[in-house]
Amino acid sequence: MIRRTLAATTGLAAALALALLPAVAASAHDYLVSSDPAADSTVTAPPSTVTLTFNDRVLDLAGDGSSTLLTVTGPDAAARHFETGCATVADRNVSAPVALGGAGSYTVTYQIVSADGHTVSNSYAFAYQPPAGAVAAAGSEKTACGAAAGGSATESPAASDPATPEATAGGSQPLVTASTPEPTAAADDSGLGLVIGIAVAIVVLAIIGVVIVVLTARRKPPIAADAAAATDADARPTDGPGTPPSS
Repeated sequence: MIRRTLAATTGLAAALALALLPAVAASAHDYLVSSDPAADSTVTAPPSTVTLTFNDRVLDLAGDGSSTLLTVTGPDAAARHFETGCATVADRNVSAPVALGGAGSYTVTYQIVSADGHTVSNSYAFAYQPPAGAVAAAGSEKTACGAAAGGSATESPAASDPATPEATAGGSQPLVTASTPEPTAAADDSGLGLVIGIAVAIVVLAIIGVVIVVLTARRKPPIAADAAAATDADARPTDGPGTPPSS
């Protein structure tokens, strides 16, 4: 009886855990695992491409990379674009050709569709210190990819906006294009944490149930054995008047 109860409880816990696994996997967005150039690194040779690698497959909804944005802007507070082509998607990798300008800090901003169908965007910076004699690309005011490919207008951010970069060396505010992805959290972990918490609670409750069943079974008096012994005692003949003693 105890073995059957333990097996049933364990099977229930395992079934519930397996049922929650797809929900856990579905709630996890793609996140960046490596990049070239790497975040916060210093590049001393002119790079020809920027490559991002994610933990899971990146979806290419249109089949031509147009659902993915990868921009490289700089240097420093300037907002000129130095990607020379649109992003391409190859499984977990997203890349774009680049030709950097002068020395300084450059910002890589990306926007992808993760394997769970959600849009994920973020950015990181790296430093560029070109060797002597390296040709500095002029860059462009906006990217030719994404929404800007259709000829979208640009707008100047308000000077009071705390997220607005400092003015450029020429004194004008940097341009923000409609195709520039807004950095967001790389992944929303609130749903994932809730699912994991529910799964842990179910497993804990199942273990508590098993412990209670075992303890209860151990403390039960052997009722059937006692009843059988009492029945046998009642059935035995007793010595009394006129009854010959048993040999």
